[in-house]
Amino acid sequence: MLKSPRFALWFVSLFLLVYTVGASAGMSSGIVTCMFLLSPFLVLWLVYSVLRYGEPSGRTFDEYFYDDADIRADKLRE
Repeated sequence: MLKSPRFALWFVSLFLLVYTVGASAGMSSGIVTCMFLLSPFLVLWLVYSVLRYGEPSGRTFDEYFYDDADIRADKLRE
């Protein structure tokens, strides 16, 4: 479970959402401070798990300019 990039993504995103909403909604300053101090470590864990256990897409930069969209690099060079 801790090696799953998808779990890390959802956990860190939910944590940062709770932190943001809690800080805006008047959550205790001690809790907000603790969450703030913990957040860089969670983001580093997210980055590590994605880089270590994530699967590459198979597309190269020479073929596609951006991995999430079907924008071919050769069309940009014209």
